[in-house]
Amino acid sequence: MAISRTSRYQRNETALVPDRNGQLQLTVMQRLPVDQSLRVSDYRWRAAERVDAVAAQYYGSETSWWMYAEANPRVLDWTQPPAGLQIMVPRGVA
Repeated sequence: MAISRTSRYQRNETALVPDRNGQLQLTVMQRLPVDQSLRVSDYRWRAAERVDAVAAQYYGSETSWWMYAEANPRVLDWTQPPAGLQIMVPRGVA
């Protein structure tokens, strides 16, 4: 199973794990959290802006919006963020 480079699971490992019927299934394994320092930029959401467009602007990939979603857990719905919403956009390990 290849994990896409834009996936939020790109750094996870995979393993064969038996399901409830004893059949081995290739599974994405959970990673333990690690301490890290991130450089972040503050960003204020504009009206009619889309999550994929902001991700493309900051990360070069429309599917990488999960990176700023993970950094802003207080935002529960990313389908239509309200104009004026202030978020942190992580830029990599410092």
